[in-house]
Amino acid sequence: MNFSLREITTHQFDDYYDEFSGEKTFLQTSKYGKYREGIGEKIYYLGLFEKEKLSGISLIQKINAKRGIFLHLPHGPLTEKREGGNMEKRKGFLSSFLEAYVTLGKKEKCDFVRISPLLSVDSISDFKNQGFRPASVHLVNPEKTWTLDISLDEEEILKNMRKSTRYEVKRIKKCGIKTKVGNQKEDLDIFWKLHKETVARQGFVPFTRASTEVELDVFGEDCQIFSAEIDGQYLSSSVIIFDNHAAYYHQGASSYSKFPVAHATIWSAILEAKRRGCREFNFWGICGDEEKKHPWFGLSKFKRGFGGGEKNFLHVQDYPISGKYWLNFAVEKYRKWKRRY
Repeated sequence: MNFSLREITTHQFDDYYDEFSGEKTFLQTSKYGKYREGIGEKIYYLGLFEKEKLSGISLIQKINAKRGIFLHLPHGPLTEKREGGNMEKRKGFLSSFLEAYVTLGKKEKCDFVRISPLLSVDSISDFKNQGFRPASVHLVNPEKTWTLDISLDEEEILKNMRKSTRYEVKRIKKCGIKTKVGNQKEDLDIFWKLHKETVARQGFVPFTRASTEVELDVFGEDCQIFSAEIDGQYLSSSVIIFDNHAAYYHQGASSYSKFPVAHATIWSAILEAKRRGCREFNFWGICGDEEKKHPWFGLSKFKRGFGGGEKNFLHVQDYPISGKYWLNFAVEKYRKWKRRY
């Protein structure tokens, strides 16, 4: 197959993303790339060409970690060959891409390359045949997500919620909860105070404040913080990212409350997403219904309550290039064990 990977402009990149109708997330947008550049990574905006036709895009991060240098492709590539047509041709297209991706990793003197594709688990053989293997790390980018169709009218969305969630959403006004929306320092201050409290309570590894500041700066109006207060006290806050396709529940923080303050931030974000013309609300990562000991179990139950459906994608795949990869493998396996997921 006459196939090549070439650098393209961010304008070309975003035009393709906006028109792409398959599975996609904001991790394959130039704004995400600029955010990652802002925290010190090198970013490649690559076009996947079949002869001279642009048939896909791929945003790739180059990450310099103590445990090894590697490339990472988050939630990509986005290629038209995934949406239909001859199955063998699609498989050939993916195989050609993976071969070119590994070649780039070797050229950049990486220890391994990594990919978190939005492909079904059935595609595992395509990666195995190219020498890829499942990564020891689990939570790179969401592989199990919960999404809600918000093209429906407001009443229909409410009707499809879990009964208890619908009850809490209808309590928001009755309880006198008010929601503040913004992306200024004062909004981040509110979020960060609750964020530190949440980290202390749940013991997860957080984003840094500096990285969230860069995110707010780069995404601008497409990154908003929704904070809910009652009687002058802020008790819940959520960072939501928007693109032309969806809204993404990217970060959340809260204090314990008997009032539906967390419901208030999400419901307000859903309504804002509808106002912007988004078709989907992406609740981001969840754990399985049966994983009752998982740190995300309670949060996942909360997300499912809003209605919608689960999507499952292939586990993150690695291609080892140097022996240093196995040090990275051991470190990530230990961290996974320590964090219990």
